[in-house]
Amino acid sequence: VHVESTMIDVCHKLGMGSQSTSSSKFHYQAYRPTQLVMNTVCTDAAVRHTPKLCNVYVSSNASIDAATSVTNAILLPESSIDKSCTVDNAYLQWKAEITTNSSVSSTIVMECVAIGPNSFVSNTVLGPDSHLSTGECHCSLIGPNTNSHHQSLIISVLWPLG
Repeated sequence: VHVESTMIDVCHKLGMGSQSTSSSKFHYQAYRPTQLVMNTVCTDAAVRHTPKLCNVYVSSNASIDAATSVTNAILLPESSIDKSCTVDNAYLQWKAEITTNSSVSSTIVMECVAIGPNSFVSNTVLGPDSHLSTGECHCSLIGPNTNSHHQSLIISVLWPLG
């Protein structure tokens, strides 16, 4: 799985679906994000007021503003991290947003996803156009157009179709 993977790619990698060549059981493979060796900030990208920035790639028109810490992250165009967020080992696809006191680790945030405010996400794939606000999501695969609000708790959910 890489930064531009689709939900179909992720499900195929997990052995889900009729086209899968693997057995019907899911095989756990440790999440190993691409390891960057330096910070790269592209033209028209913005990085401001963030005390800890380590091994980050920030594409054009992406931004990191007033985050607490961002390590081992790739931000595709127009994605953003801001307002006291802590992010570690994350891929943010186009127009993805992590905001306001949220914590994200070992997660793929697909296009047009919004995380925050006050959310905690770990070891998760959030499908396109999903939104998680004031809740937690751990060890899950959440499909497109899925919303979770108001003190929600999601643990070990496979919901690739939203």
